[in-house]
Formats: sequence, structure tokens, C-alpha cells
Amino acid sequence: MEAEASIEGRQNMTTLMIDDELGQQASRAAAAQGKTLDEFVGEVLRQAVSGPTVDRTTRNGLPVIQLMPATPIDPLLIQSLLEEDGF
Repeated sequence: MEAEASIEGRQNMTTLMIDDELGQQASRAAAAQGKTLDEFVGEVLRQAVSGPTVDRTTRNGLPVIQLMPATPIDPLLIQSLLEEDGF
């Protein structure tokens, strides 16, 4: 599937070549959220390249680090977060 993505307010366009099944899944997800395919893909890409979102808390005196779904677990990131919290 070939999809053209544009950045609103800009005239630059990029053509992405993606698998047909992935394109259909993205189209369905965009429709389910009431968004255009451009809006949906833009948001997903921004989240992917901005890095993991981490929510830190303490439960029963122990540090708990909650990651967004599908966030790869990076042991070095976990260690640095624990060190920041003094563990």
C-alpha cells in the first residue's frame, strides 16, 4: 500500500511504502478514532520516535515503573530511573 502523508500547514509530502495489511489496520484504527489516516499515522510516528513514556511510582516501598504498552524494556533505562529515585 502506498500512502502519502502530509504535515498540515506545510507543503512537504512524503510517500511511505507500507504493507497492505498494515495500511488497512491503520485505516481502521484511524476511522475508529475519528481521525484521518494522515493524523493517525502522524501521531503514532511521533509517539514512536519520542521514546518511551514512563510513569514512576512506589508500591509497598518498592519502585514501580510502568511503561506504555509495546514499549521495549531497556535495562539501562530502568537502571537510570531507579538511580534517579535513589534505589
